Amino acid sequence: MLELALKNLTRRPLRSLLTLSGLAGAVAFLVCLLAFSESYRSGLRKELDGMGMQLMLVPIGCPFDAAAQVLKGRELETSLPESALAAARRDPDVALASPIFAAALPRPTLGRTDLWVGVDETARQMRAWWKLESGQWPQNPDEVLLGAEAAVTELRKPGDRLYSPELKHTFTVCGVLTRSGTSDDSQFFVPLKTAQTLFKKPGQLTGIAVRLTDPVKLGKASKRLQEIPGAQVVTMTEMIGTFLNLMGAARALMLGVALVAVVIGALSVFNTMLAATLERTRELGVLRALGTGRGGIFALLALEAILLTLLGTLVGFLLARLLGAGVEKLVRPFLPLAPTTPLPPLTLISVGQCLGLMLTVGIVAGALPAWRACRISPSEALKTP
Repeated sequence: MLELALKNLTRRPLRSLLTLSGLAGAVAFLVCLLAFSESYRSGLRKELDGMGMQLMLVPIGCPFDAAAQVLKGRELETSLPESALAAARRDPDVALASPIFAAALPRPTLGRTDLWVGVDETARQMRAWWKLESGQWPQNPDEVLLGAEAAVTELRKPGDRLYSPELKHTFTVCGVLTRSGTSDDSQFFVPLKTAQTLFKKPGQLTGIAVRLTDPVKLGKASKRLQEIPGAQVVTMTEMIGTFLNLMGAARALMLGVALVAVVIGALSVFNTMLAATLERTRELGVLRALGTGRGGIFALLALEAILLTLLGTLVGFLLARLLGAGVEKLVRPFLPLAPTTPLPPLTLISVGQCLGLMLTVGIVAGALPAWRACRISPSEALKTP
């Protein structure tokens, strides 16, 4: 039966190819969406959980957008007064308060924008993943610590001079960080006071990362810190929940588009199988006349529909594997606080979900043509020219 089903599918190669193409496109889009969603969730939680902080102080405005920009080392239009840092450090439940000053430095001649971040000695305590690949930690105002990617881009190593024409300042590279897979890899770290002076924002901060003595005290500490003038509190738990809700809304929209594509694929399978049934009416009548029961005819047509769907699904998996990186580049800019680690286009969960869905689609799409075929009367079918 399998050999006969395969032979029947190759009778009209162009029609079968078009059906396979539609199915493959729908599957590729769906599997990428499911895989990106799953890996985004796990990557976001891992990246935020590894930051060693329970909350952030950001300028008054949209707290979640501000927190996302600070975590990515991006410049904000508003800033915090440095007095907020002293107030946070005085709180009895604050174990560590680390100031952050981030500024974007456009470099139009090179077609890129560099991210410069001013930090103090608490940065190493807050960022537990920081390890030196070479060199030493900054000790002087004119020293710069490079992320792994920034060092490669600038072709610099510890001891080298780094001149910034935009800032009109020469730095000495004191060290290079080990690649961490976070946004730190592409950033330039300088002493806090140096960054504030160079970007003409003395006494201003982009944000303050806060680690508590006991995470259980988060609620009470947040209420007290919320009273600091010019600052608002964003907890990591709130950030994760908000971003996952945003992702859920975007995922629902994209999932709807993917399901429409799947429905179109199902209709193409239905149309292909129905056309095949009409074309083979006489052949099916001969099979009935030779003793093949209705169950056998139904099984043959259902098997053809399943094989067609299965082949389209496998081709879709292959497309997702080949085009996943390109799709990721298109999707990543629209994901809030997207993890810097690659989002794999294929996971066992997404493959299993898509495979189960498409097999169901194949069975449902082939059911009516198969039922119609098994109802053919041999005598009537043999009269068909």
